[in-house]
Amino acid sequence: MDECDLLGREPPLLTSFTALVEREHHALYVFLRGLVNNSEQAYDLMQDTFHDAWRAALAGTAPLATSDEMRRWLFQAAYHRAISALRRRRLIRWESLDQLAGPEAVWGTEAVTFEDQIAESEALREALAHLSPQDSACLLLRLAHGFSAAEVGQIIGATPDVVTKRLSRAKQRLRSVYLRQNTPTKELRP
Repeated sequence: MDECDLLGREPPLLTSFTALVEREHHALYVFLRGLVNNSEQAYDLMQDTFHDAWRAALAGTAPLATSDEMRRWLFQAAYHRAISALRRRRLIRWESLDQLAGPEAVWGTEAVTFEDQIAESEALREALAHLSPQDSACLLLRLAHGFSAAEVGQIIGATPDVVTKRLSRAKQRLRSVYLRQNTPTKELRP
């Protein structure tokens, strides 16, 4: 007896859902990571979103007709989960145990391209964290994930005009925060 028979589901549903997860998991993770600014929490939220999608697919309420509809549904569900997590975060103060160890200086090494890329991505993540969740969502959905203003509006519950205005303000704020924090690094001396 195969897995589909054990679940009591038709193979096409399982096959299409597996394809959906494989196709969208990275983009959904990147979107959530940009919103919550925590990789572990983004991964957990992504898993919860796919769990919701699977339950909705079984109930027949998820729009599995087209991949575009399902993609919008996934990002909307992920957005709502991220906003809820951010609200809970305000109630509970989390502190990293990594900060207790203290920074370790590496002497005698020069920054290479890979390290510069990591530093740039960290600076961008930090700048995104200074934006409101709605502004971050507009920016990430529109620019990083290629949704139209109307689709972003459907995901976050706003009109396309509001999305366009939020996007414009978010770009300006992101640029100013990024430039403020992006000062030249000091050279390390042996």
